Amino acid sequence: MSALTQPIESFIEEQVKNGAVASEVEAEQMIVSELSKRMLDRKIASAQEQVKNGDFFEANDDFISDLLFEGRSRHNTAN
Repeated sequence: MSALTQPIESFIEEQVKNGAVASEVEAEQMIVSELSKRMLDRKIASAQEQVKNGDFFEANDDFISDLLFEGRSRHNTAN
């Protein structure tokens, strides 16, 4: 068991016990949701810093078309 696993398990048990969530699954979903928000916030902050430093490019129609084509190609290859 990792050093982080026990605190997470304790947190989940406490959330269920105090009624903040109805189940362990709901507590896990709450944790994943919060982590996702934090990751997104970091990505946004990084992107804002890049724009501030002039490290960006314009996502024009050609870029979007190429991106969609690549996405479709990856999806088709994965299936």
